[in-house]
Amino acid sequence: MPPAAPDISILMAAHGLRAEIPLAVASVFAHARDAAVELIIASDDGTDYRECLPPDPRLVFAPIGPIASGAPAARNRALALAQGSFVTMLDADDAYEGEAHGLAAALALARARGAAVIPSIIRAPDGTALRHVPGDGVQEMGWREWQKVFASLHLLRPRATAEAFRPFRLIDDVWWDLRGLAQAGGHAPVCDALAYRYQLREGQLTETRTSSFDADYAAALAMLRDDPAHFGAATPEVARILWRWRAMNRWAEGAGAGKPRSLGHYHRHVAAYLARAGVEECPQGDSNSHALTGGRF
Repeated sequence: MPPAAPDISILMAAHGLRAEIPLAVASVFAHARDAAVELIIASDDGTDYRECLPPDPRLVFAPIGPIASGAPAARNRALALAQGSFVTMLDADDAYEGEAHGLAAALALARARGAAVIPSIIRAPDGTALRHVPGDGVQEMGWREWQKVFASLHLLRPRATAEAFRPFRLIDDVWWDLRGLAQAGGHAPVCDALAYRYQLREGQLTETRTSSFDADYAAALAMLRDDPAHFGAATPEVARILWRWRAMNRWAEGAGAGKPRSLGHYHRHVAAYLARAGVEECPQGDSNSHALTGGRF
């Protein structure tokens, strides 16, 4: 009898992360009690990551071949192999935190509501939490709440409706999760038993290629303008999120201009801004941000 299909497929792209990936993989299995999971690893640097990891039947490895194709392409290679009823992603230098049954708890929410939000904790190298996204006590995320987080959140969403990751440099996960939220009706419950630990470290693309965020947001807004049917009735909501996040990125960059750049620069500025201004407000940024949507949103 063939093995039963897994409940959850977790997509993991890896590039130059031989030292980091064992912790990421261990964190998946440490939070997989009462859930059948498969963890699909797509190497993007020619490394056979089997050599870095203890054998486990829950591990699936995409064929090794492409090098430096980018995170979206690597995630798509993993997605193509996925067999789980639900799917999410975890980067090879990040990890899960929470309860041992965290993935099962997220699965129960996703089955009941069509998707579940796995909250994020942004941690400095010493373990200090710079941000909890969303804040404590938030039980539901909709379009309005998503506008205020200014950081990636990851959905556990049905594999059957999961589309390929778009070829953005840095926000392919943002677009993918917004698409999942739209398919779930624009709102999803937050799992309080599991968290995605975004681990800051020197050399990350999100730390060294900050100008790419602005270019990605511009491209995403142009895509919405050119193909509003892709998100349908949710297009204005998605545009508002992208516009606000682009404005926040520009504000954080401007606030740090001419100063030594610390690790986690963006998240430190966002946390300080939200603490001072309140989450209802957002820096306005350049007026051209709104012009990119054609002024229709």
